[in-house]
Amino acid sequence: MTLPLSLAAWVLAPLVEWCVRGRRTATAALEGLVFVALGGMVLVHILPHGLALAGMGALGAAGVGLGLALTLGRRLPATAGPVLAVVGLAVHAALEGRALSLHGTGSGALAMLAVVLHRLPLGLGLWWLVRPVVGTLGASALLVAVALVGGAGLGWGGWVLEPGPLQAAALVQAFIAGAFLPALFRGRAGGTEGPGQRLAAGLGAVTAVALLVLVSHAHPVLGAQPGELGAGTTFLHLSLETAPALLAAYVLTGVLQAFLGEASLAWLKRGSSLSQSLRGTVVGLPLALCSCGVLPVYRGLIRKGVPIAAALSFLVAAPEIGVGAFLVSVPLIGWPLTLARLGGAFVVAVLSGILVSRLIPASQTAAMAAPAAGPTPPLRERLAHGLREGLVESVDHTAPWIIVGVGMAALVEPLLAAEWLSRLPPGLDVPLFALLGVPSFVCASGATPLVAVLLHKGLSPGAALAFLITGPATNVTTFAVMSRLHGRKVTLAFGAVVAGTSIVLGLALNALVPAQTGLAHVPRHAEHEGPLEWVSLVLLGALFLASLLRQGPRGFLTQLLPGADHGEGAVPTGDKLSELHVHGPACGHDPGHAPRTPGTRPPLVLTPRAHVHGPGCQHGHAPVPRLVLPQAHVHGPACEDGKACPHGS
Repeated sequence: MTLPLSLAAWVLAPLVEWCVRGRRTATAALEGLVFVALGGMVLVHILPHGLALAGMGALGAAGVGLGLALTLGRRLPATAGPVLAVVGLAVHAALEGRALSLHGTGSGALAMLAVVLHRLPLGLGLWWLVRPVVGTLGASALLVAVALVGGAGLGWGGWVLEPGPLQAAALVQAFIAGAFLPALFRGRAGGTEGPGQRLAAGLGAVTAVALLVLVSHAHPVLGAQPGELGAGTTFLHLSLETAPALLAAYVLTGVLQAFLGEASLAWLKRGSSLSQSLRGTVVGLPLALCSCGVLPVYRGLIRKGVPIAAALSFLVAAPEIGVGAFLVSVPLIGWPLTLARLGGAFVVAVLSGILVSRLIPASQTAAMAAPAAGPTPPLRERLAHGLREGLVESVDHTAPWIIVGVGMAALVEPLLAAEWLSRLPPGLDVPLFALLGVPSFVCASGATPLVAVLLHKGLSPGAALAFLITGPATNVTTFAVMSRLHGRKVTLAFGAVVAGTSIVLGLALNALVPAQTGLAHVPRHAEHEGPLEWVSLVLLGALFLASLLRQGPRGFLTQLLPGADHGEGAVPTGDKLSELHVHGPACGHDPGHAPRTPGTRPPLVLTPRAHVHGPGCQHGHAPVPRLVLPQAHVHGPACEDGKACPHGS
């Protein structure tokens, strides 16, 4: 019975798409379901399957594939995604067919349901990706071919029994899975343009999540190491542990935004270079900005005449920890490492401002200065706007990172035995994890659960601190934009100061705090999880769900991509820190763009509420006076022809 069900699930895809064809809302819902289900199957089923067959080598292969795909980026042809999908799913179908044949699926309705639920989203995803490229006939042929490969593996499970070929196939599968994820984001996106379509796509994504949970329960791939928690249990415990802190952090972030206004900008301009660096650090540390989102704010501060020392310290401090990451760190990694993280972020930010600012001539920043904007809004309006920032914008930008961070931690917990990372040579782990963090695109809050589990697996406190400093503060986009603004010499000095200081701090922490002091803990029991944790988790889940439905799954998850289009190119002016933020792909703000010729970049709009807009903006604002400066934007790696950027400057 398993073989017919498996084949039927693969070939149901054309029928499902035919049923929704011509219905925009239904099509958007199906695309949302396929987008999340396909990506989710890669992360929670296909990659773990590779790990089960090939060990940690599969994780390395996936990392290589992901790195190549991100490096090549848009230089890859449009057919890259469909080709990777066909090859990867064929390999996966063969390997899993073999596994089902050798070990069986069990009996009963649950086993049959697992087969159908697993194959159906993969078939839909394959059809969804390849039909626009090769047409209906070609897609049908490819779908049948992949189904037959899976059927062959299921019918003749002994075809691969030697460890060598089996592990090689698993490594190929993992490599393709890693390379496929960025291609998935660049796949079809039709049918999700308007709010109604984004809502439908969000509901489809919720359905996909429920489907993934059912598949994971009915068809588990990995077992936990002896004495370690399972992935689902770890995810629930970490979610309950962090929910109260995150909920409080979003509210506090909004309140802070309301009170950081013109007085803060004036305060940043006072004193010596050391004083300015200290002030920029103090203003930046409480804010919840990612390392990509802080870049236009940094440019805006310079345009408002903030000294470069203060602006650079703000650039490092703002994404380092923030209120949310601080509150999440306390229950997950303990007070000692949390305070070390806060102190390390402070030191790195101040040193970056003092040392790197000396390499930037004052004339360079003076040329960027812009006139001051209008008056400060009343407190009531600023509070309302600040809470909207905390409960809407901050959630939009950080929710995907938090989910991914907790999810990765939940997968690492059962895979690695306790103290596994303690095998790294003493002293080597700190520079290794510091350098791993330099090009990474991570959020401070999202990285915390992962680091908590890595500490549980034997990572030294110093290595954890080094990664928590370099990861949020820098990434490839930061270096690209800084190079365009200040030149390569300043960019290299900036990276060296951040990485070097984090290594020194990490080594010092290891000398002061032994690794066996139990700084981090993974919850083992649920008796301490009372009503506060459960209510907070429900409320936090509601905020995350609202963000998903507001943006749609593609906009929600695009926050995870380095160099993603978090804005259409406008640069905030830095008029008021309380009203500076960076909009994501379905941000709802619409302060009124000036008309522009199709195909050109939008003009810079200087208003009392300066925004960086992403696609799908829909927040309404009352009209305000504005000064239009044509063709201004921050140049990033997405500029198509490098130095000769077509967008203007």
